[in-house]
Amino acid sequence: MPFANFYFGGFGNNWVDYRDEKRYREWYSFPGAELNEIAGANFFKSTAEWNLPPWRFQRVGTPGLYAAWLRPAIFVGGLATNMSRPELRHVIADTGGQIDMRIGALSVLELTASVGGAVAFESGHAPRREFMVSLKVLR
Repeated sequence: MPFANFYFGGFGNNWVDYRDEKRYREWYSFPGAELNEIAGANFFKSTAEWNLPPWRFQRVGTPGLYAAWLRPAIFVGGLATNMSRPELRHVIADTGGQIDMRIGALSVLELTASVGGAVAFESGHAPRREFMVSLKVLR
């Protein structure tokens, strides 16, 4: 029954957003694939990520608008769906990265600009690519 499926795909970020910038960590996210492209009645998903320490800026911008830090992250993941039905099973891997930059505006507003890219690989299919740009407005 297609309505009882779990759906996966995409970074999950919106162009302008208020939620966490690292949504590729969520259970429903699978960067590299289109949003909700992968479906399955059951699944196994695993992700490993490496977050580098933020690079802090001292003199980038003006007192009204400045960059505070830049934080890169790299991730790899795997997803298997429909474990009990080999004819419908999907086994997919992805790899990608994301760079987040914290921006201070007007001394009270914190913005986070994010840029990311990922590639998903599945046997018998061409690699899928996704690019993401997002601005988190509220903290």
